[in-house]
Amino acid sequence: MEDFLKAHQYTIAAASVVATFSAVVVSLVAAFIATRASRTRIHAWASINVIYHSTLPDKKRPTYLVVSIRNLRTMPVHIPMGFFHWKLPFERGLHEVIPLDFGAGDAWAPQRKYPVEIKPRSSDMFFLSDISGFRDYTRKVFTGTPIWSRLRSRFLRALVFTDEGKLFKVVFDSSLQKELARLRNWKIQNPTKA
Repeated sequence: MEDFLKAHQYTIAAASVVATFSAVVVSLVAAFIATRASRTRIHAWASINVIYHSTLPDKKRPTYLVVSIRNLRTMPVHIPMGFFHWKLPFERGLHEVIPLDFGAGDAWAPQRKYPVEIKPRSSDMFFLSDISGFRDYTRKVFTGTPIWSRLRSRFLRALVFTDEGKLFKVVFDSSLQKELARLRNWKIQNPTKA
């Protein structure tokens, strides 16, 4: 036995080095997977939603700008009050939106307390603005009278911040894209109106 160990001492040393290296690699991969699983990851999309209810006539249905946020990870996500921001290209800073559901001013947008916790693998919807407030703000701030403002508003983006400071892009669904296009065209057709 002693002769065998002496003859293969370098093979045994190499095998122990490979085993140690493999253990280190496996522990690093496991740590990376655990860290990645605990990172915040959400999907956010904005849309124009209409409230349908039997007590509401067709022409008076409340319409809102809403954002839906889905938590894609296994840890809860906390959404602060000032979570939604508009971003215009070639302009410093962001336009923060105070959500409509922060206050108790609307019967169809229930008031909520911020920060809001979104449980793992679930989603929540936030009322940002009623449609008239959104249209007024967009006409005044984003689509403006000069052609430069209308062109720039085509590249309007939105961002969502979580309570831990992570930043995520917002996807605009077709209803919001159509509304933004309509507002840009409205400004062309009514250049003297605000």
